[in-house]
Amino acid sequence: MDCSRPRRTLLVRFAPAALLAGASLQGATCAQGETIPTDAMEYLLVRGETHGVVPQTSSAGTKTSTPLLETPQSISVVTQAVLREQDVQTLNQALRYVSGVTTETRGGTATRYDMFSIRGFDADTYYNGLKLLTNGEYAAPQVDPYLLDRVDVLKGSVSVLYGQAQAGGLVDQTAKLPTTTPLHEIGMEFGNFRHAQATGDFSGPIDHAGHWSYRLTALARTQDGQVAHTKDQRIEVAPALTWRPDARTDITLLGLYQHEPRSTSYGGVPAGASVLYNPFGSVSVDFYDGDLNFEKFDRTQLSVGLKAERQVNNWLTLRSNSRWFRVNMDYASVYSSGLEDDHRTLDRGIAASTEWSDQYATDNAAEARFSTGPVSHVALAGFDYQHLDSAYRTGFGTAPSIDIFAPDYTLPITQPARTKTDVTQSQYGVYLQDQLRYAGFVLTLSGRRDWVGSSTRTPDSGGRTAQWNAAFTGRAGLTYVFPNGIAPYISYSESFSPIAGTDANGKPFVPERGRQYEAGVKYKPRGFNGFFTAAAFDITRENLTTPAPNNPLLSIQTGTARSRGFEVEARTDITRDLQLVASYTYINAYYTRDTSGLTGKRLPAVPHNQASAWAYYTVPSGRLANLSVGGGARYVGKTLDSTNSFAVPDVTLFDLALRYDVGHLVPALKGLQGYINIDNLLDRKYVSSCYYGTWCAYGYQRTAFGGLTYRW
Repeated sequence: MDCSRPRRTLLVRFAPAALLAGASLQGATCAQGETIPTDAMEYLLVRGETHGVVPQTSSAGTKTSTPLLETPQSISVVTQAVLREQDVQTLNQALRYVSGVTTETRGGTATRYDMFSIRGFDADTYYNGLKLLTNGEYAAPQVDPYLLDRVDVLKGSVSVLYGQAQAGGLVDQTAKLPTTTPLHEIGMEFGNFRHAQATGDFSGPIDHAGHWSYRLTALARTQDGQVAHTKDQRIEVAPALTWRPDARTDITLLGLYQHEPRSTSYGGVPAGASVLYNPFGSVSVDFYDGDLNFEKFDRTQLSVGLKAERQVNNWLTLRSNSRWFRVNMDYASVYSSGLEDDHRTLDRGIAASTEWSDQYATDNAAEARFSTGPVSHVALAGFDYQHLDSAYRTGFGTAPSIDIFAPDYTLPITQPARTKTDVTQSQYGVYLQDQLRYAGFVLTLSGRRDWVGSSTRTPDSGGRTAQWNAAFTGRAGLTYVFPNGIAPYISYSESFSPIAGTDANGKPFVPERGRQYEAGVKYKPRGFNGFFTAAAFDITRENLTTPAPNNPLLSIQTGTARSRGFEVEARTDITRDLQLVASYTYINAYYTRDTSGLTGKRLPAVPHNQASAWAYYTVPSGRLANLSVGGGARYVGKTLDSTNSFAVPDVTLFDLALRYDVGHLVPALKGLQGYINIDNLLDRKYVSSCYYGTWCAYGYQRTAFGGLTYRW
């Protein structure tokens, strides 16, 4: 290997090939004897565009570039190859074949928000390692999957490295970053529901020395929603610029502009006309519960971020990651609130809100690699801070009822009175972690202290509430890596999530706490490219709010919920031309303590059983060479509503993908590919969940999208 070239350029070219060939990650030596550190190779493999379906490393679980085999917690990675093969349109679609994740908790209509659960509990979304904060109302950020290089799913309690977090875990979306080799791609796509989309992705070096590189990714989309009278529109541009002044320094500036002047309906259908018997029949899968003259969804997102890394010397690396993110929202919705006893009159409510939200987040860490005798260490010390400043003017009310079998969508609706609210939230956190390696053992110890404050003010009434909390969270995990690539592990981790408001005694709510016990085994075969995992977990959420016994309008914090289960997942290249992603999950999530009668009942919209498999085969030779055929099956077991009074039936869905390299057939068209993706191939009509007893959601109907991409 030629050492005269910049080290980072060498590693980008070397690491993927070496790893896919099964080479050891103990460092590489170039022709002149210089050893390329393992951490640098792994970092660059994660940082670059991810090829294939088999992940090698992930920084999500440790904030260091740690092999997945050595991380004592379940992590699933959806690579760029899978995102492209499945023509993913939403984050929920990206997670369909991931173990432990339940998607479509709000059905096929909720494309405007990313809503899913992990291991039975809510989870958080991140973008480039920093949390996407919400203001508790409607100004929630969302990033389109076309902008992403990969998606990392970290399961279970994760506060020790990330601060306040939901007990289910987090999903980190990594943006496409500038490449050192030229990349030019344009695409167009059409499909049912009047789907039309244009995309562009351009990247490469700017100067001959390779110090500067850029990336520009863009998308424009318009389509009808699967609910009648709704439409989905989006335009986005994501520029990025990387500066590498030397082999040890990497600085990237990231931007984002995304505007959605319209988005599909956020409503639903009544249980009494979808899952349950209705003497008049069930409502259509495209039933609309809104109003043509009232509903509105207009969201604009702006973001600027800066990622920097400096390898000070052979043992010390400094990292900084910061981002400003703004969301502007104009929202108005009409939604179903209950079906009357005549089985056809639907009562409706309204919500309207004008909002803006500014958020700033930064995460700064120092990583040290050293040894104490026979024990090697990867020590991490960091400080992070996140701040949200938001204001919204929101009102709620009622809308005229409609006949679900003969609806009138132009009834007069009175705008609700609105109340202005100002919200600020801040979190400071410091964390320490040490990954100790001795022989085949890897011991991971982490600890964190957080301080969280929030303030809510209503200027119209002069009201103001403030809250301040502090929390310590920890994690301990032990892994043993056998020479044959088998790695059993055990771990314990904690989480916390602040809750706004006061209890029945007027005391501020204390943070919700979560703790997870996990034991599993990971396997990275030496003979072929694959990664296999199996894990059993036990997660408990404490300090949940529940109605006070003497006054149900007030709350106390005695609620507890528990989720236990196991999951298995495989991501492998069965042969050079055949890829497979498969998973199975069992979850038993239920309330262990509650004052409203939920004790012992299952959590809503969480199935006991889920299974999926996705295979993708590329014809290697012959007349059909470079033709790729993909197919998938997804099984979601039956779920229950919030009171466990009825069940939502299970469903099995099938997906299909075809892709052909036109340039193989016509050399003059080299770089041109055509593809077709069909989700829910058999057009199965199904209810995805009934989160509330009066509100259900139909799942995605069949979508058939076809397009052309041209790369040069």
